[in-house]
Amino acid sequence: MTDSRRNQLRFVLVFVALYGLILFLIRPDPTRAQTIFRLTLVGVGVLGPVWVHTRDC
Repeated sequence: MTDSRRNQLRFVLVFVALYGLILFLIRPDPTRAQTIFRLTLVGVGVLGPVWVHTRDC
């Protein structure tokens, strides 16, 4: 994977994590399904760059 693609992927994954956090701020009392969805977004956004980094090393 090229450095440019890696940086683009990191940007998208960080944006996904921030989007999940923003969803918690917009509606602080989510349903169970919404909580699972938001936590999944944050998890993918946080663990994705870690996986990309370890994959390329």
